[in-house]
Amino acid sequence: MQMRQDRHDKDWQAEIRLLQRRERTARRILGVSDGAGPSEIKRAWRRESLKHHPDNNAGNPQSHKKFILVNSAYKFLTEGQGGELLDGLDGSDTGPKLTDGKYKLDNPWGYFAWWREKYFE
Repeated sequence: MQMRQDRHDKDWQAEIRLLQRRERTARRILGVSDGAGPSEIKRAWRRESLKHHPDNNAGNPQSHKKFILVNSAYKFLTEGQGGELLDGLDGSDTGPKLTDGKYKLDNPWGYFAWWREKYFE
């Protein structure tokens, strides 16, 4: 019985560490401090979104990936959801493999198809 409880505690602690790591990564992506409030996070999100928006950086796949990560970081910090894309980031701009089920979000057509299905179908 004791061994089962220890294993459960270990999983709980791992989950807490994962959430903390995601929060640190999200704050680093947006460039905000640990004490930043909702309005500062929103301003940083707007600034970074405009900087990396695909319309402003046509033909730059790294900027498109960064745009997706900025939106994921904002969603995680404001809603506590969507942090899966933040896992595995080691400080480089390459980031994780960006997929959402059947669409690869690391290219403009995959992102467009995902967006079209999400909002219009």
